[in-house]
Amino acid sequence: MATITPTLTIAANASSATTPGPISTALSISATASLTVDAVEAKTLVFTGASNHQIIFTGASLDNGSEQAGTNGGFIYFKNATASDLDIYIGIEPDADGAVALETDGNVARLFTLKQNEFAFVPFDYTMNISADAEGAATLEYFLFNRG
Repeated sequence: MATITPTLTIAANASSATTPGPISTALSISATASLTVDAVEAKTLVFTGASNHQIIFTGASLDNGSEQAGTNGGFIYFKNATASDLDIYIGIEPDADGAVALETDGNVARLFTLKQNEFAFVPFDYTMNISADAEGAATLEYFLFNRG
């Protein structure tokens, strides 16, 4: 077993500062966790163009058949590493479904959008599929850390 130590730090000046922040008071939040993991999958996915939606994690193949939240899972780090200003969309699909376009308004399968250089670190129970889509030839970097 190995340990990863993700740290999230959010800091901002007060809105009255010379370099203003978004709220009236200064903000400083930091959270750190030591997480036990036993395997890592790292990949860079280069989309070939618009509407190139695809499943990047198939929950059923990772879950070992438990199909129960909290039994198996991991943590995913996503980063939009695109050199140009192209969005990447991350969504979920039921295990039995295929990938669907995630860029349209009101699509209930879309979880979030990553703009250029944005990132996300999220826990993932292996009970659904994770899919990705992009508005053009974008580059998504991701790591899946399997919970040990």
